[in-house]
Amino acid sequence: MIWWAVLLFVGGMVLILAEFFLPGGVIGTLGVIFLVISGAIGVYYYPDYAFFIILGEAAGAVACIIAGLLILAKTSAGKRLRLETEQRPEDGYIHMASDMSLVGAEGVAMTMLRPAGTIELNGRRIDAVANGTFIDQGQRVRVVEVHGNRVVVEAVNAD
Repeated sequence: MIWWAVLLFVGGMVLILAEFFLPGGVIGTLGVIFLVISGAIGVYYYPDYAFFIILGEAAGAVACIIAGLLILAKTSAGKRLRLETEQRPEDGYIHMASDMSLVGAEGVAMTMLRPAGTIELNGRRIDAVANGTFIDQGQRVRVVEVHGNRVVVEAVNAD
């Protein structure tokens, strides 16, 4: 009877691997059912080894999934599922242009920056981040960096 458990185990692993190439869920579900039945038969006939049987079944299922993903990645179908190009900023792919004219400009903190808040700069409200320290409302600030929509400011000491 243990040969049925071995055959169901091997058949389940083959069906799980086949699911990667014939998707739809039916084949993979049958493979999992075969593995469960195989484990149940093994535990029924060898209850002293139940932990090792279940561990082996789980390891076999994980190994099949990893092998299926690795094999699928090397096929032409797998290569069509994966993006081969990069969207680099030097090629013009940017999510938001940086307004570098803000660097060095001074304004006033409209809210407390702990560390994020709002500043007023040239009559515009701008979301900003303090550069390391908390800045109180009404304090003068200077823009030190701009990265897309991230504006970094520091407090201007009143001399």
